Amino acid sequence: MGLRVNLRLLRERGERLVGELASEEWASGYQDELVVPISPLRYDLEAELQGENLFLKGPLSVRLNCTCGRCLKTYVETVTVSDFAAFIPLSGEDSLPSEGDIADLTALLREDMYLALPANPVCKPECRGLARKADFQDSRLGSGSSGTSSPWSALDQLSL
Repeated sequence: MGLRVNLRLLRERGERLVGELASEEWASGYQDELVVPISPLRYDLEAELQGENLFLKGPLSVRLNCTCGRCLKTYVETVTVSDFAAFIPLSGEDSLPSEGDIADLTALLREDMYLALPANPVCKPECRGLARKADFQDSRLGSGSSGTSSPWSALDQLSL
């Protein structure tokens, strides 16, 4: 269904658009294993016509289930675009997709939310990631005191 607005009614007066878009609607085609939407996209937009253009402004927000790119822990994050604004022509090649007087705003919201999503999610800035290799070496191979700093030195201890 998406977010649709009646342009004929906007010509008479501005309109406040408040609601939610299911993640299947706004994030269709989005594929990222580290960032998964877990709530609908919430919007609170002021819409008005200015000449032959549609002006939208207001906040957008969504909750995400993220996997830290450093330590692989999962955490929940809320992403908010507090200053969403769009000035869209109603005619020409950059115009909104519409059916008669009804215009679909979903693609506009989708684009800005995709840009706001974390590209490399990190659970906290001080996250040091997974345990270091030296820590694994010490725990699996004893003290790991072979005297060399080569990552391949553990293989020298194998007898095949």
